[in-house]
Amino acid sequence: MNKNIRQFADDGEKIVLNTNKITRRDFIKKTILTTALTIGASSILNVPRDSFAKSISLKPVKMKTNYVKTINGKEVKWIANPTAEEKLLIPKISLPLIAQDGAMVPIKMEAKKPQTDNLYLKTFYICDLNNPHLLLGSFDLTPFNGKAYISTRIKLMQESYVQVLAEYSNNEVYGARKLVKVTVGGC
Repeated sequence: MNKNIRQFADDGEKIVLNTNKITRRDFIKKTILTTALTIGASSILNVPRDSFAKSISLKPVKMKTNYVKTINGKEVKWIANPTAEEKLLIPKISLPLIAQDGAMVPIKMEAKKPQTDNLYLKTFYICDLNNPHLLLGSFDLTPFNGKAYISTRIKLMQESYVQVLAEYSNNEVYGARKLVKVTVGGC
């Protein structure tokens, strides 16, 4: 196709018009031709559909289900059948079953034991064994807080057991954990 169209004016002078525009008909023809060649080439080369996924090697990540055994040199107590007094000491965790975005997963934790000068919750620890960093956060409390309650957001990479540890002023540490499924990782 000639991009330069030459015309002559009435007085015989040559006029050159430069048209770089493509017509609608040419655009449709070229689009159909490109699509047909792409489909034909992929069928001739016999490229499987999931070849891209294989090339970046998507492998399922194994979830760690271990418990945190010690924190700051103190042994963590994981109690399967707690007594009424132990139920007050074990932290309660509120997490969604499925987190839509692993970058901002809401978490609430509390201990029902009243905060007194004799025995109070000193520190909450949030741990996740499947994250690159085990300790996601720690929160220090005093008897003046009145209630042992924290609400925040954490970042999770994949489906995992989020573990909350409650350290008391008598140096006892109690743990609880909850499973969270993450659809889009945040790390």
